[in-house]
Amino acid sequence: MKIFFIFLLITTITFAQNSVMVFQNNSDYMHRAIYDLLTKNIFLYSHFKIIETKENNNYNQVKSKIKELSAKNNSDISILYNIKTFGDGFLLNYIIYNNSNRWYENEYYFRETNMFNAVNKVLDDFYKMNNVNISRDNYIKEDEYISLIGYYSDIMSNDNIYNLFYSFHKDNIYFNMDYLEYLFVNNGNANDLISDILKTIDKKNHYYFYVLGIKYYNDYKVNVIYDDIEKSILNYEEAIKLKPNSYLYNEKLAKAYLLKNDYDNALKYYENAIILSDNNTSLIKEVLGILNRDFNKNANKIIEYLNKIISIDNNDDEAIEELAKLYESIGDYENAYLYYNKLMEAVNYHLYIINNEKPNASLYDKYTAKKNRTQTKIKSIENRMK
Repeated sequence: MKIFFIFLLITTITFAQNSVMVFQNNSDYMHRAIYDLLTKNIFLYSHFKIIETKENNNYNQVKSKIKELSAKNNSDISILYNIKTFGDGFLLNYIIYNNSNRWYENEYYFRETNMFNAVNKVLDDFYKMNNVNISRDNYIKEDEYISLIGYYSDIMSNDNIYNLFYSFHKDNIYFNMDYLEYLFVNNGNANDLISDILKTIDKKNHYYFYVLGIKYYNDYKVNVIYDDIEKSILNYEEAIKLKPNSYLYNEKLAKAYLLKNDYDNALKYYENAIILSDNNTSLIKEVLGILNRDFNKNANKIIEYLNKIISIDNNDDEAIEELAKLYESIGDYENAYLYYNKLMEAVNYHLYIINNEKPNASLYDKYTAKKNRTQTKIKSIENRMK
């Protein structure tokens, strides 16, 4: 018997009333499909923010402490799923719990070909419980799901998935959302692409403005017409007005300002994005690229962000090495020595993974060389501290 779990926590943050945190422990076809359709629909048609987590979760363990987990994560609502084989189909068990002690538990039997009905059942209960008015036209449609069965089946093993499925799914928004930027770069007719997307959403939807932002951003990169980057910025701003809790929209607006060389506004929206996705080290590193333009002015902020990266991932050797070099450059050898030793621990961790779990010759050479350099650096710092 195969069992699939999805656990979603909905938390409150500054930018929005509710957020959805997704806990998952499977990456097979059925999990991918139900997770993808559910979260994308919630993203498109509600005010909720989707937050991902890499934590592993056991369905029964989570169910037994769902109230505790909700409180721990400042959750307004928690949704717990369990999908298992049942007869010649599957049984979806799910719980919707909120912090006012409302508990709703249900189950839904489905076959693979009509799994979209199971997703819609959860969506319907979720939206009704949260007083979200959504048209039935915005639920998952049979043709949208059926056409994507092969896509979801192959997505985890085929690197060329876009080329394989584009001609069949170019008008399916649940496909387009994964490849939007690639579609604009490689599609000969952007207006046709926008028309395909408008088959699912209307021009008042936040995602429509985001699509236009991507279009004009790519137009500017190709033609370098100033008006295009201005249009990109205006459309990203409209998307954010309608869905301010999207870290992605804030990140894209930051990139547009960066392309315009407006570093102050770029930094503003990058920092908004970091607040909305506070465990996203890639965003922090993009901010560091801006702050490093004026190191003397931003040194304390740089140190703060580097420490934030390390608090998220204490084996991020790039951030640790950057911090060690920074302390060395300002003559703080005590902290430099501390972080070079932390760097050695991180390098040894990566070498352990390479040697025992994920062999990679080029990474092995990279980390072996870094280990040797770090050992030399530690000895040098020791001599300076004498």
